Amino acid sequence: MATIFTAGVSLEEWFEYTHNVASFIPKVTGNQAPFNSTAPRYRHSLGLYYVVDLVGKKVLCFKSGLHMAYDGPAVPVVDLWKQIIEETRAALVITTGTGGAIGANVLLGDVVVAAQTRFDCTKQFKNEPWAQASYKTSALPAGALAAITPDLTRINASRIPGAHPQPKIWTGDQLATVVTTDLFAFDDSTDFYKLQGLGRACDMGDAMVGNAMQSCPGIDWYAVRNASDPQIPNPNGDIKAAEEKAGQIYTEWGPFTTAASAIATWAIIDARFNRH
Repeated sequence: MATIFTAGVSLEEWFEYTHNVASFIPKVTGNQAPFNSTAPRYRHSLGLYYVVDLVGKKVLCFKSGLHMAYDGPAVPVVDLWKQIIEETRAALVITTGTGGAIGANVLLGDVVVAAQTRFDCTKQFKNEPWAQASYKTSALPAGALAAITPDLTRINASRIPGAHPQPKIWTGDQLATVVTTDLFAFDDSTDFYKLQGLGRACDMGDAMVGNAMQSCPGIDWYAVRNASDPQIPNPNGDIKAAEEKAGQIYTEWGPFTTAASAIATWAIIDARFNRH
């Protein structure tokens, strides 16, 4: 997001967001929470942000310092989303970034523009009333998909091994779903985490944004995720080895795979405000 949306301004130069941080400190109890890191830049930081002018609108780029999977049972990231929306009076919210492919036909670098997000919580939040809840996203504005042209996406796609020559944009049907898990889950050929059939990408956050958006009527919102790791072959049934492979692919190809979802995000913003 920093490379494409704030070109010339690195993530390290984004501003730190700490408004009302004292109310969040007692809510973040997880030992692995990024919010409780000892790193000065991230400790008790609600996130990093930078504002840009994009297609004639002010766009707030925000990297959250809270994380559903690590913060603890209070899931304070919901409060963070509500606070940001109230303060900015945003007309449009888009969550975007890396995810894991679900299904062998979703290739590295493909993009899921979700028709809905849903939870698949099987661990720390499995007893919550929203553990399997789903949330529809807003209807895509006319012209958004057409703006994601091959000229914009195939340059980065050409660097990704095993990718489509231009990323496939998965959208418009029930499986165009981002599945939010409460642990690091990914799809492998054995369907170890039972993700197949639930959607086409998995992450650890978008459904929680959908949950927060239920308290923010009248605001358009979208979830855009790229496949930063594909379905992992696992012929030996060794899920630990498959996890290591998924992490390796994510680390090596994440920047190139993420470009297409950033472009899709731009296309939605442009279509939403300039083509009505």
